[in-house]
Amino acid sequence: MLELRLLLEPAAARRSAERASSEQVAGMRRMLEDMAELEGGKGPMAYGAFGLRDAAFHDLVALSAENQVIREALARLHTHVHLFRLHRDAQVTHLAMAEHEEVLAAIAARDPDAAAYAMRRHILRSGERFRRLFDEAEGADGRAAEA
Repeated sequence: MLELRLLLEPAAARRSAERASSEQVAGMRRMLEDMAELEGGKGPMAYGAFGLRDAAFHDLVALSAENQVIREALARLHTHVHLFRLHRDAQVTHLAMAEHEEVLAAIAARDPDAAAYAMRRHILRSGERFRRLFDEAEGADGRAAEA
């Protein structure tokens, strides 16, 4: 999933910087504001709500790229649903927010290269965060099995 996202989402961010209307940029800003209200929230409901908005932010980027094929491919992956369902970590929300801000700033500045770079960096960092969490879970399972 990570490799496919790395192929699709930086391209969507690049096109969004070139094609997004000012209304679409404002919609992305509102989505980040909604996410900020949930950032660091306690419990699975707040974390789940953050995950849904995270997915919606990425969909808004894809929508504003005006490439329906990329948008549909990303929608079929449901990556955010899978990742956020597997683990709850308030730090993930905080780090993702800062990265989303960088993506949106580049789109709003109409800088396609910066938008693609920010999205690529966000996806790579997200992959690292989740990979670390999965590795920790595997290590805990291995220790429990040995005991």
